Amino acid sequence: MVGTSTAALTLWAYYNQGYQHGLTLPPLTQNTSSHPPSAPAPKLHEPEDFDSTRAKFSKFMTKLALVFLSDPTRYATDAAKISYAASYLSGSAADWFEPHLNKATGAIRFTTYEAFVRALKNAYDDPDARATAECKLHNLKQGNKDCSAYHAEFCTYTTTLNYDDMTKISFFSNGANQDLKTVLLYQASPPKTFDEFVQLYIKLDNRAKQLRSQTHHPAHTGLAPASRPAPTPVPASGTASGTAPGPMDLSQADRTPRKRGPLSLELWKYRQENYLCMYCGGSGYWASVCPLSSKPKRVNAVPTMPPPPQEEPATGDKRLYEVATN
Repeated sequence: MVGTSTAALTLWAYYNQGYQHGLTLPPLTQNTSSHPPSAPAPKLHEPEDFDSTRAKFSKFMTKLALVFLSDPTRYATDAAKISYAASYLSGSAADWFEPHLNKATGAIRFTTYEAFVRALKNAYDDPDARATAECKLHNLKQGNKDCSAYHAEFCTYTTTLNYDDMTKISFFSNGANQDLKTVLLYQASPPKTFDEFVQLYIKLDNRAKQLRSQTHHPAHTGLAPASRPAPTPVPASGTASGTAPGPMDLSQADRTPRKRGPLSLELWKYRQENYLCMYCGGSGYWASVCPLSSKPKRVNAVPTMPPPPQEEPATGDKRLYEVATN
């Protein structure tokens, strides 16, 4: 370039050299494509305030660990973790943390988050968590709960105790209700692992509930109810003190003295619907004046129907055997 100074030529040479070198570099978009922007942290439920209740300490620490794990960039320093955890202390737990904070400078006396957790654990964690879990496990009973709900509560204690499968099976069986214990007697070879054993228990428990629902609520057959025979009228005759049963035909009655056994539910209903004597089954009189009854008769007594007999309990073992073998 004519008329150009040496200094300008030198600058131009440096510029041209840099320009040529820039052409050899890959595009800027290719360099950044291998580092995509980080995904936003998942949204989690915030932990509940810890108010120094000992039973809530373990859950509180678990919730904090999930929060820190979900967003490691935000909680990369120990100071950030301690500040976040301390903000959820309330009640006496907040009073415990207050001396560890310098209000003038905002400095925290705990140098690491691990030291903070260790001090908080010494203050509020159960010092003998294993003994507490064993006591709760001994007192745990299924009762009327579903087997799945019983299993969920059972696992909250065995996780701390770290029992083997045979020990857990023994504790689980002792706490189950009596129906399931009876059903298990019909199992020739019950599972040896705890998970398979629990699955069998839940399956048998569901079958037992289905059988009970079918027994208490029989299916509708759609058949019309049988016609009721016409009741035999009870004649009455007037007396000076009131009304008493009239003359009755005792020619067909069995006068042999004997002890009457308990009535079945079907026989009791049949005699009630047909106005028959609840003691011997005869017609035309009530059990209070039955000639075959050994009880003394009261003259001019107002006949009353006896209370319905209690239904005999069904044979539970037979139904449980159906559950275990089906």
